[in-house]
Amino acid sequence: MKFWNRKWGRVALAAVLTGALLSGCAKGEAGKEGNAGALGTKEITLDMMTFSHTNWPYKENWPIYQYLKEATGISFKVQPVMSDYTTTMNLAISSGEIPDLMMVNSLNAANTHGASGAFVDYFEHLDKMPNYKKFLEDHPEVKAAILSPEGKNYFMPLYGLEQQSRRSWLYRDDIFKKHNLTPPTTYDELYTVAKKLKELYPDSFPIAVFNGLSPLVNMAPAFNTSSSYYYDYEKDEWRYGPTEDNYRIMVEYMNKFYTEGLIAPDFMAHKRKQFNDLLLQNKAFIASDYIGIMDELPLMLGDKASEFSLDYMLPPVGTPDGKSHNVFAGLQTDGFAVAANSKERDTLLQYLDFLYSPEGIELATWGKEGETYTTQNGVRKFKDDYKEFGDLRTKTGIATIGAHTVLDMSAFESMYSPKMQAAMKIAPEHETKPQPRLAYTNEENEVLSMVGETVKKYHEEQIAKFILGQKKMDEWDAYVAEVNRLGVQQVLDVHKSAYERTQIFVNEGK
Repeated sequence: MKFWNRKWGRVALAAVLTGALLSGCAKGEAGKEGNAGALGTKEITLDMMTFSHTNWPYKENWPIYQYLKEATGISFKVQPVMSDYTTTMNLAISSGEIPDLMMVNSLNAANTHGASGAFVDYFEHLDKMPNYKKFLEDHPEVKAAILSPEGKNYFMPLYGLEQQSRRSWLYRDDIFKKHNLTPPTTYDELYTVAKKLKELYPDSFPIAVFNGLSPLVNMAPAFNTSSSYYYDYEKDEWRYGPTEDNYRIMVEYMNKFYTEGLIAPDFMAHKRKQFNDLLLQNKAFIASDYIGIMDELPLMLGDKASEFSLDYMLPPVGTPDGKSHNVFAGLQTDGFAVAANSKERDTLLQYLDFLYSPEGIELATWGKEGETYTTQNGVRKFKDDYKEFGDLRTKTGIATIGAHTVLDMSAFESMYSPKMQAAMKIAPEHETKPQPRLAYTNEENEVLSMVGETVKKYHEEQIAKFILGQKKMDEWDAYVAEVNRLGVQQVLDVHKSAYERTQIFVNEGK
């Protein structure tokens, strides 16, 4: 996926430069009234609620917010939330004490609260937001993913960072080279090489998977299915993967891996720390996870980092009709919402629109010349103070949630290892097309929360039993009959209706 449309970039950049020339006098006057940035005549401080990531927790002195203040005249009193963001967000909204700007963690949440009057509908203000409007015109797939059931827009998307979070298969290439092993290309080969690794390292669980049944999400494309409801682009229809024959084959492989000790016996209870430890302690050698751990895990070993190496592995194929694909989720689930009762609503809309401009994207991506990056012979380079991408985020706040809308991910390529750079070029060729992100009516949400959750609970319980050998595979047909009886078709009908409605809104806007 390309970062942004370069034709749009040239056009918008010209507009920004023209605007800067025309407003030069105004900026000069603004500077006399409190050293304001480009958006207003004086500096203002607004409230913002956003996530605080455990790997790069929010810091009040992050320079990225100072750079944004210098450019716009806006600073933020940030309320960082480390855990249970949904509860904190809902409490703020229900109390009526909504911050001027807040991050919402799902489209559904933005639409629910937006429809009740809590958030601004951006579509009503596109005349004040030319950069955002142009971005949506150039990215219709993004527009389709941010609509409400009525075709409104309460959710402003974040774009770019999903590239760093893409799923992938990885393997310990140093261990493979040591034992003259070849990365598997099929699930039969995956089984064979895992058995060999188990012989070489008896205390190991060669395939690292964790967090309940989530590994099945990225395994499913190899079997030409899905771990949930999905839109089949080739057949132009909505389907439910967990009742398909190919899904059964995938479950049989997982049961085989589990029975023969090729995955950890308690893998469903494992979280990231246990997953990382298996790889770092030579107790796992093949993994399905986000691509960024290629560079992140070695750093955890400090001086011993040279003794550990991960490389990208093409996704193995499970069935003759399966695909060598990882799941690509597309847009992040997080987005900005503006409080409808904010006294600085129009200023905030201008601020967000600035973040979609070439100037804003450049600032949010690179920071400030001389402080976060240098330029030599016309080429920008992040300063050597930052070891890698995560280090840059931790020290500067660049590319953290709340400090950007769009990022030019190509800027960070120089911070990747050579293997990571190569992987980022290969990965897009081995990914699924993102599933539609849909908006549901209250009635549809009721079906999803009642019928959908009942189906999900039963499906997860039964699939876990099949994998752990607590149910025999000859009971599969009975499982399919029961899960269908619980209401699979009702949920499929909801997705179909929501998808058709979204297509109408998108096509009307063309």
